[in-house]
Amino acid sequence: MEYEGPTRDDFANINALNRSFLVAMSESPTTGFGAIAERGLTHSELSRLASAPFLLFSLREHDDEYWEHILKDESQIDLIHSPGPPDTHLRQLQMASLGFLWQLARRNPYAARIVSGAPVSWCERLADLTLVTLLHFAATRNDLLSVRFPDDDKLWCRLLGNGISARYQVRLTSHQSALQAMLTRQRGPAYNRISAAACTMRKPVQRNTPGHAVRDPKV
Repeated sequence: MEYEGPTRDDFANINALNRSFLVAMSESPTTGFGAIAERGLTHSELSRLASAPFLLFSLREHDDEYWEHILKDESQIDLIHSPGPPDTHLRQLQMASLGFLWQLARRNPYAARIVSGAPVSWCERLADLTLVTLLHFAATRNDLLSVRFPDDDKLWCRLLGNGISARYQVRLTSHQSALQAMLTRQRGPAYNRISAAACTMRKPVQRNTPGHAVRDPKV
């Protein structure tokens, strides 16, 4: 059975979400993402890193207990356990990210799992919610979003090294290696299919001019 991977438009959305995340982290060194903030990425380096074919941040996709607790009563905000609403930039990023993954999980759950490393159960849970419920939830939490690979300094050293290289092939190899690492660390019945798909997934393309598409430019 063949599985449809992310589309060009999906990669464009991932790129935009990654850029928003990296900008937020580079401007907020106290948010717990010190490696990114301390690196002091230039505009070009930030763009290269954001072009990774997966989300550089996590929405706690594997934290079943967290999602069970939060969604046990969708009609109410958890005033006791909630750490408070996020700041404006983080709230917008969370809402945009969940909205993107919600529609992708409904349209192509296989692609949603590839770009987020999420298990089947999380994608199904997301798709079962109404968009209004999901966005309301995203607007009330400041403990939802976290950097991906939080305990892997070596992987982030590669992403902040070769992953921002001006040489396209070097950068692509680094990004695909990180994608493979994300997928191989997850457990699930369809792991082998997803992992194999990551190795053969076509390189994302970006729009240049209307009606034309080009490979990721050597920025």
